[in-house]
Amino acid sequence: MIPVSVLVLFSAILGWYYIHANKKAKLATKYFVYFLLLTTLVEIIGAYAPIAYFSEYKYFSFVEGTLFEENYWLYNIYALISFFIYVNYFKWHLENKLQRNLVSILLVLFVIGLIIDFSISGNFFNGYSAFGDIAGTLLVLFSISLYYYQLLTSDEILNFNTSLPFYISIGAILLHLVLTPLFIYSGYFDSESPEFVELYKRIVLFTNLLVYLLYSIGFIICLRKKDSS
Repeated sequence: MIPVSVLVLFSAILGWYYIHANKKAKLATKYFVYFLLLTTLVEIIGAYAPIAYFSEYKYFSFVEGTLFEENYWLYNIYALISFFIYVNYFKWHLENKLQRNLVSILLVLFVIGLIIDFSISGNFFNGYSAFGDIAGTLLVLFSISLYYYQLLTSDEILNFNTSLPFYISIGAILLHLVLTPLFIYSGYFDSESPEFVELYKRIVLFTNLLVYLLYSIGFIICLRKKDSS
């Protein structure tokens, strides 16, 4: 979706400027900005499937009838990277070593479980993993909850409105709580229904626009405070 790609790119550019203007920017923030750039690239590359389909394979005809006819493979790889980045982003902001180790162990188990799930289900090229979406979302929310607990029990709570992780946490919660149930539900719904397809598109579009707008606002506000990463 072009509006989403543009806003993701805009937030990535703001993030790029932020990490270069803020010499104290943490490594976690730098990786998150690189992830935004990757997201833009994935949105652009992933457009090949709908372009091919709606052009009746006049364009990208070489994917017709192959495993790459749909772009599930691309977004399944991206989903794994996305969960990995979000979980690690908040893990790297945790000061408690025990909590960091716990999150790391859970993340490793999640990756192993997702690989096994795709191996058993065979959905890598033709569907999404319900296990991956649910487990990944729970892991992201768990890491965010640990960050919130740390925020509430420290002096950081006094300046939460100029804390970049706070804005990213709000966006991450919105992104996963809204889109994960939608992705899972879509697997059991008639995708040929025009009403469902239109609703699906609108929810995905507006959720993504709001999330990346939040990230952009976070970068802009936190630029004023150079130690807010």
